[in-house]
Amino acid sequence: MTKAEVIAAQRAWAKYVIERDVERLLDLYDFGGAEEPLLFKPTLADVIRLDRAGARSYFVGGNPDYPNDDGFLNRGWKNVEFQSAVGPVLKAGGLGYKDMGHYTFVDGDGNATRADYTFAYHKLNGRVLISVHHSSLTWLPPV
Repeated sequence: MTKAEVIAAQRAWAKYVIERDVERLLDLYDFGGAEEPLLFKPTLADVIRLDRAGARSYFVGGNPDYPNDDGFLNRGWKNVEFQSAVGPVLKAGGLGYKDMGHYTFVDGDGNATRADYTFAYHKLNGRVLISVHHSSLTWLPPV
């Protein structure tokens, strides 16, 4: 896996968020299994998700197991921009990349939401997949 492939995966992630293509978005994640589950704690969620059903609920809502999900993709994002702190960094041992920074989501009215992210990536069967996704709203000091 190369840094360019990770950046391409980030661009694909942003594209699928804008297109509201939940299936292709979910296909960017490695849901693994019991031994190495996906660790998924997205920006506007109250609980960590470990499986596809939990991730799907975050993105589109409607799952009674996650009653606080209203569907992140339903917010009508028109632009998503990753701003990495240093660019994807090769993990120790060369087995994947990790990245941390800010990303900004802009809705149809031009309102921006900035969040901090941490992602980990690895390659499986020739595909770059996300194995860790943590995101939270950017803390702003009081004025």
